Amino acid sequence: MSIVLTAVFVDGVALALGAIGYRALDGLDWLDASLNAALVMTGNGPVHALRTPGSKLFTVVYALLGVILFAAVIGVLLTPVLHRMLHGFEFHHREKAEQTSVGADDHHWKSAGGTK
Repeated sequence: MSIVLTAVFVDGVALALGAIGYRALDGLDWLDASLNAALVMTGNGPVHALRTPGSKLFTVVYALLGVILFAAVIGVLLTPVLHRMLHGFEFHHREKAEQTSVGADDHHWKSAGGTK
């Protein structure tokens, strides 16, 4: 649970920094600045046209770092789920392998002339 809280906190801080950047550099109100930050961070791009060179440069840097951060946080959140799923596949694979190997041992024993 602490991993989820950490991931939410990291994304929240990144979103807040993006909103502050858009508010300071482009003069957007808080709602529009937050919307731009969220969409840029997830790879969708800004909603509002950027008016200043500073906000355009900020968007480039924020997009590069934000998308990487967002993908890393999603990876951290999905890792336990995917890990659990893969263990399920491994269990089923072992069951199938054990069933197959029992049959293979019987065949090998009989072909060697033994009786079981």
